[in-house]
Amino acid sequence: MSEPLTIGLSTHLFGAGPARATQAVYVLLEERHTTARALLGEYVRREIAQLSQRRATSLALHYMLATTPTSPPTTDRDASSIEAEIASACAALSNRHVLLLVDGTPVDDIDAPLSLTERSQVRFVRLLPLIGG
Repeated sequence: MSEPLTIGLSTHLFGAGPARATQAVYVLLEERHTTARALLGEYVRREIAQLSQRRATSLALHYMLATTPTSPPTTDRDASSIEAEIASACAALSNRHVLLLVDGTPVDDIDAPLSLTERSQVRFVRLLPLIGG
Protein backbone atom coordinates (compact mmCIF):
# COMPACT_ATOMS: atom_id res chain seq x y z
CA MET A 1 0.00 0.00 0.00
CA SER A 2 1.36 3.41 -0.91
CA GLU A 3 1.22 6.63 1.08
CA PRO A 4 -1.65 9.10 0.79
CA LEU A 5 -1.12 12.09 -1.47
CA THR A 6 -2.68 15.55 -1.65
CA ILE A 7 -2.82 16.81 -5.21
CA GLY A 8 -4.06 20.00 -6.86
CA LEU A 9 -6.58 19.69 -9.69
CA SER A 10 -7.76 22.48 -11.99
CA THR A 11 -10.00 22.94 -15.01
CA HIS A 12 -9.14 25.04 -18.06
CA LEU A 13 -11.43 26.27 -20.84
CA PHE A 14 -10.12 27.31 -24.25
CA GLY A 15 -11.93 28.54 -27.34
CA ALA A 16 -14.39 30.99 -25.77
CA GLY A 17 -12.41 34.19 -25.89
CA PRO A 18 -9.58 34.49 -23.40
CA ALA A 19 -8.53 31.23 -21.76
CA ARG A 20 -10.22 30.58 -18.44
CA ALA A 21 -9.03 28.50 -15.51
CA THR A 22 -10.30 27.58 -12.10
CA GLN A 23 -8.31 27.83 -8.90
CA ALA A 24 -6.67 24.55 -7.98
CA VAL A 25 -8.72 22.29 -5.73
CA TYR A 26 -6.72 20.01 -3.47
CA VAL A 27 -7.92 16.48 -2.88
CA LEU A 28 -6.52 13.79 -0.64
CA LEU A 29 -5.93 10.52 -2.45
CA GLU A 30 -5.52 7.40 -0.34
CA GLU A 31 -3.17 5.93 -2.95
CA ARG A 32 -0.55 7.44 -5.24
CA HIS A 33 -1.61 4.91 -7.86
CA THR A 34 -5.08 5.61 -9.18
CA THR A 35 -7.09 5.92 -12.40
CA ALA A 36 -8.48 8.91 -14.25
CA ARG A 37 -11.98 7.71 -13.29
CA ALA A 38 -11.13 7.68 -9.56
CA LEU A 39 -9.30 11.00 -9.79
CA LEU A 40 -12.23 12.62 -11.58
CA GLY A 41 -14.64 11.18 -9.00
CA GLU A 42 -12.67 12.75 -6.16
CA TYR A 43 -12.51 16.06 -8.02
CA VAL A 44 -16.27 16.14 -8.59
CA ARG A 45 -16.97 15.15 -4.96
CA ARG A 46 -14.69 17.95 -3.72
CA GLU A 47 -16.25 20.51 -6.06
CA ILE A 48 -19.76 19.52 -4.93
CA ALA A 49 -18.71 19.69 -1.27
CA GLN A 50 -17.34 23.19 -1.82
CA LEU A 51 -20.43 24.11 -3.80
CA SER A 52 -22.62 23.06 -0.90
CA GLN A 53 -20.52 25.04 1.57
CA ARG A 54 -20.52 28.21 -0.52
CA ARG A 55 -24.02 27.81 -1.94
CA ALA A 56 -22.50 29.12 -5.14
CA THR A 57 -21.55 27.78 -8.54
CA SER A 58 -18.65 25.55 -9.42
CA LEU A 59 -16.77 26.86 -12.45
CA ALA A 60 -14.85 23.59 -12.73
CA LEU A 61 -18.05 21.55 -13.07
CA HIS A 62 -19.58 24.19 -15.32
CA TYR A 63 -16.58 24.21 -17.67
CA MET A 64 -16.51 20.40 -17.81
CA LEU A 65 -20.20 19.56 -18.00
CA ALA A 66 -22.25 22.47 -19.36
CA THR A 67 -23.61 22.15 -22.87
CA THR A 68 -22.64 25.78 -23.42
CA PRO A 69 -19.82 26.52 -20.98
CA THR A 70 -19.63 30.13 -22.14
CA SER A 71 -23.06 30.87 -20.65
CA PRO A 72 -23.21 31.98 -17.02
CA PRO A 73 -23.12 29.06 -14.55
CA THR A 74 -26.21 28.24 -12.57
CA THR A 75 -26.56 27.30 -8.92
CA ASP A 76 -29.13 24.57 -9.53
CA ARG A 77 -26.83 21.59 -8.97
CA ASP A 78 -28.32 19.03 -6.62
CA ALA A 79 -25.63 17.80 -4.23
CA SER A 80 -27.59 14.56 -3.70
CA SER A 81 -26.85 13.48 -7.28
CA ILE A 82 -23.09 13.15 -6.83
CA GLU A 83 -22.88 9.82 -8.65
CA ALA A 84 -24.81 11.25 -11.62
CA GLU A 85 -22.40 14.21 -11.74
CA ILE A 86 -19.42 11.84 -11.62
CA ALA A 87 -20.94 9.72 -14.40
CA SER A 88 -21.46 12.85 -16.54
CA ALA A 89 -17.88 13.95 -15.94
CA CYS A 90 -16.55 10.47 -16.79
CA ALA A 91 -18.64 10.44 -19.98
CA ALA A 92 -17.24 13.86 -20.93
CA LEU A 93 -13.72 12.52 -20.42
CA SER A 94 -14.43 9.27 -22.30
CA ASN A 95 -16.06 11.15 -25.19
CA ARG A 96 -13.10 13.54 -25.29
CA HIS A 97 -15.21 16.60 -24.57
CA VAL A 98 -12.76 17.09 -21.70
CA LEU A 99 -9.08 16.17 -21.83
CA LEU A 100 -7.03 15.07 -18.85
CA LEU A 101 -3.37 16.10 -18.74
CA VAL A 102 -1.10 14.61 -16.09
CA ASP A 103 2.29 16.26 -16.06
CA GLY A 104 1.55 17.58 -19.56
CA THR A 105 0.74 14.16 -21.00
CA PRO A 106 -2.78 13.39 -22.23
CA VAL A 107 -4.51 10.45 -20.57
CA ASP A 108 -6.67 8.60 -23.10
CA ASP A 109 -7.86 5.60 -21.09
CA ILE A 110 -10.12 6.57 -18.19
CA ASP A 111 -9.34 3.29 -16.39
CA ALA A 112 -5.59 3.13 -17.07
CA PRO A 113 -3.40 3.25 -13.97
CA LEU A 114 -1.84 6.62 -13.09
CA SER A 115 1.12 7.11 -10.76
CA LEU A 116 1.11 10.54 -9.13
CA THR A 117 3.69 12.34 -7.05
CA GLU A 118 3.70 15.52 -4.96
CA ARG A 119 4.96 17.37 -8.03
CA SER A 120 2.33 16.04 -10.44
CA GLN A 121 0.30 18.63 -12.30
CA VAL A 122 -3.24 17.50 -13.08
CA ARG A 123 -5.40 19.56 -15.40
CA PHE A 124 -8.77 18.96 -16.99
CA VAL A 125 -9.05 20.88 -20.26
CA ARG A 126 -12.12 21.63 -22.33
CA LEU A 127 -11.62 22.89 -25.87
CA LEU A 128 -14.53 24.55 -27.63
CA PRO A 129 -14.79 24.58 -31.41
CA LEU A 130 -14.07 27.92 -33.01
CA ILE A 131 -17.12 29.69 -34.35
CA GLY A 132 -17.10 29.93 -38.14
CA GLY A 133 -14.60 27.26 -38.90
